[in-house]
Amino acid sequence: MYALTVDRRGSREDPQSLAMLEHRDRFRSSFPGAVLGWQISAGDELQALYDEPQCVLDVVLALADEQEWHVGLGIGHVDTPLPENVNEATGQAFVSAREAVTASKDTGYPAVRGSDWATHAEAVLSLACAVRERRTETAKQATVLAQQGFTQQQIAQELDIAQSSVSRRLSSALWSQEQAVHPTVLTFLELANEQPEAP
Repeated sequence: MYALTVDRRGSREDPQSLAMLEHRDRFRSSFPGAVLGWQISAGDELQALYDEPQCVLDVVLALADEQEWHVGLGIGHVDTPLPENVNEATGQAFVSAREAVTASKDTGYPAVRGSDWATHAEAVLSLACAVRERRTETAKQATVLAQQGFTQQQIAQELDIAQSSVSRRLSSALWSQEQAVHPTVLTFLELANEQPEAP
């Protein structure tokens, strides 16, 4: 299972920015598919439990793009039967998520804890996040639409620019290269969930 613990950056310096109930509701709406839905687990933290690696990857990348959260992903066993509320859930995945969010505060990137496979997932994920955070605003506009399935021609129409400009923006954003590593991250996430130790 995949436990996510996220901590609001800079909450001590700007407590007015918390609005954790609003964030909880936004997460529930924007990041569906949780086995146990998003809840406030501490004053500036939110937590959820997922069982699908694609959902987890989508959430982690989206939150990394916001650059407002320390993101910790713990992979491992969760005690059953599952409770109705994620705050009542226990197991190694949640212990690992706590370790991961602490590590994320040091690196500034999402952290993954669990088996050796989790370490491999974190390495590739960090690279993808580093590429994404270096994109210009114009490049981000193009990649967001590309992620939604728009063709280059459709992106050009949406942004009212030439298709050649779209191509340049996606190229400078390393769009295709970043997308190409997603299956590797997913494979490592799946292996981390299936096997307690790498061979």
